[in-house]
Amino acid sequence: MSMCSAALATAAAFLTYAQPLAAQAIRGFTYCAPPARPSCIERSAAALAMAACDEEMQLFTKMVFRYRECLERETERAVREANEAIEMWRCRLDETKCRN
Repeated sequence: MSMCSAALATAAAFLTYAQPLAAQAIRGFTYCAPPARPSCIERSAAALAMAACDEEMQLFTKMVFRYRECLERETERAVREANEAIEMWRCRLDETKCRN
């Protein structure tokens, strides 16, 4: 796989995840797309392909960290939302438990 082909494959992967991200954000949560492991690590290749694979691995590593950060943000958001819902419900059950 040439460096150009590798770059196109990487761009295609990003575009593949762009649609679900936008669709999920509208519903009130963020979809955290897990990074795809580069297929180049499982096959032998020439030096030029190895250089392209190295770039893919560097990008993959960055994407893993971004994925982890996304999951952390989404977990925090979900917990906040759950806590707000619980508070609202308790308030409806017993007005003495309302914040105001």
